[in-house]
Amino acid sequence: MAEMSVGDSAEDGAWSGEEPLRLLLPALCHLTAEEGPRGVLLSLGTPALLTHFLSLRWGAGGRQEGSGDPSMETACSALLNITVTEKHTVRTDPSFTSLQSLLVDAVPALLHKPRLLMLAVNFCTLGLLITRLRPTPPGVRGEVRVRRFIGSSLQFLLGALCPGGVSTEWAVLWAEGAAELWRLSLQALAGSIAALPWLPDMARDGGWLRDMLELLTGCAALPDSDTLEALQEFLTVLAQHCPHCRHDIAQHWGGALSTMTQLHTALQH
Repeated sequence: MAEMSVGDSAEDGAWSGEEPLRLLLPALCHLTAEEGPRGVLLSLGTPALLTHFLSLRWGAGGRQEGSGDPSMETACSALLNITVTEKHTVRTDPSFTSLQSLLVDAVPALLHKPRLLMLAVNFCTLGLLITRLRPTPPGVRGEVRVRRFIGSSLQFLLGALCPGGVSTEWAVLWAEGAAELWRLSLQALAGSIAALPWLPDMARDGGWLRDMLELLTGCAALPDSDTLEALQEFLTVLAQHCPHCRHDIAQHWGGALSTMTQLHTALQH
């Protein structure tokens, strides 16, 4: 890895170009899931290599409808393994500054592009998990960009559910990994509220909370218990940190909401 680059030309014998890395991405995804190999890959600068790869692919047309690139999703999976397990690295490695910058700007651009939904949910989840650990990117517009990213992420994630369960746009991909990423995104949002105190107001004032509560009161159950737990966790944290959110949730009690015992307990305190 130390002799590898994704540029257009080789220098000092480096193995260059994107195709070699494409071949290695599935192996990197597996290796970053294991502690020992992951430590070796971190020492070789793998996050920087993967971030540069994503940046190049995004700039080369990765955002265009119909140009879905599975290698970008695999690179995200490897970076996700690192982000979930190596919090200190995420907070201190400069490559995660670059990665966060890419993701917070990319997610708003991916809204309403159903053919790129799997890339969008990968970018959204990875961006939210990084933002939980790095609440504000550097630069004078850092907070503005994060606010736009969070607002876009809330809108995007809301579209996964409908009164009948999983929405049509998400249904095909739900069992192929989108469901797990959706749940991780909700958990990341719940874990970000302490560092982003404006998030509950955004969820309420932007309409996410109202639309989600109407959806939940209009259906008897969610697609599965794991989805219910992830959503319950986020709603519970909103209720604990925002009196207006707590009031709104209490006013909409019913349907699938009535099965959320942890949320019900939070409303009583």
